[in-house]
Amino acid sequence: MSTKEISIIIPTLNEEKTIKQCLETVVNIPGIEVIVADGGSTDRTIEIVRQHRNVKVVSSMAGRCIQMNVGASYAHGEILLFLHADCVLSREVILNFRHVFESRLFVGGAFKIRLLSDKFPYRMIEMGINLRSRVFKLPYGDQGLFVKRSIFEKLGGFREMLICEDLDFICRLKKCGKITILNERIFSSIRRWEKYGILQTSLRNQFLLASYVTKYRILNSEYSMTKNLKMR
Repeated sequence: MSTKEISIIIPTLNEEKTIKQCLETVVNIPGIEVIVADGGSTDRTIEIVRQHRNVKVVSSMAGRCIQMNVGASYAHGEILLFLHADCVLSREVILNFRHVFESRLFVGGAFKIRLLSDKFPYRMIEMGINLRSRVFKLPYGDQGLFVKRSIFEKLGGFREMLICEDLDFICRLKKCGKITILNERIFSSIRRWEKYGILQTSLRNQFLLASYVTKYRILNSEYSMTKNLKMR
């Protein structure tokens, strides 16, 4: 198979309610391949995916980090774009995205987020997410992470983690070069907030972010000290 410009990789596990909308805007675009890495769905997810002939379906052990790595191993694109199954990118954004790395000095990035609700609390959450992403360059996976395939392979892909695999990857990616947050929006489901509550979900997200960043800095500090001691 010839090299594609972009490979869109979507991990799924029982996503029959969301996968159709996610796929509709990204399929059948020249130069772009779509890979669904399924972790063992028992609902109609695969049946719905197979309605699109040009979508490649690969099987994987369950676990978003594992599934994304498996999907990437089948990819032929020079750029890898990882989408959550409950997120939607407009076709216009996808068509323009192929030019994202032209004459730009960054190694990867993500999109601004737009939560799929008109309720005021979600506008505030949205603003907070976009501010964090813009200032600290720490986007989450539901913002559509993208990276040059050569860099992804150099980093060894996503580490196998129960949570925070997206943050871990971005923190390692930042060491390879600049991260960009595009002005184009990705539309994301609010099902987490609906299921667990706005306050609880928001606090949990901030706790995970703070915990991971703190731990990451401590581990890097310990690694640097050990490396310096060995060099003496």
